[in-house]
Amino acid sequence: MKNAFLSVAAVSLACFHLGAANAPTKASPRFKARVVCFNGKLDSGSSCAGTNFQPDGALHAKGKMTCGFPGRVSEVEWSFVERRGTNDVYRFTRRFSSEAAAARVTSKTVEFNESRVVVFEDEVQAVVIEAPKK
Repeated sequence: MKNAFLSVAAVSLACFHLGAANAPTKASPRFKARVVCFNGKLDSGSSCAGTNFQPDGALHAKGKMTCGFPGRVSEVEWSFVERRGTNDVYRFTRRFSSEAAAARVTSKTVEFNESRVVVFEDEVQAVVIEAPKK
């Protein structure tokens, strides 16, 4: 009887361990990233930037910035969605002009692997995600 109880207990613990090992976990970004909003053309001298990491190296899944000149201000938000293959997938939302009552809202999903990706670009601003400057 004692052996039967120990066998049931051992099987139960093994099944619990296997179930916990296969449980899905929320992945986090794997790459450090810098989001830049250029005023005017891409790579203009006027820009705002934010990152997804702290000085201690901790990566964050969400960020937000406001950038622009009066009458041409954007609110840009980004959030990590998932890892897809070797890429980090982010969802971006841009609200322009954030000062207007009827601001235009645009969303886009991009895949990032430390190479620059142009997320939004128009005659007023360009928004990119790229590897941080060294």
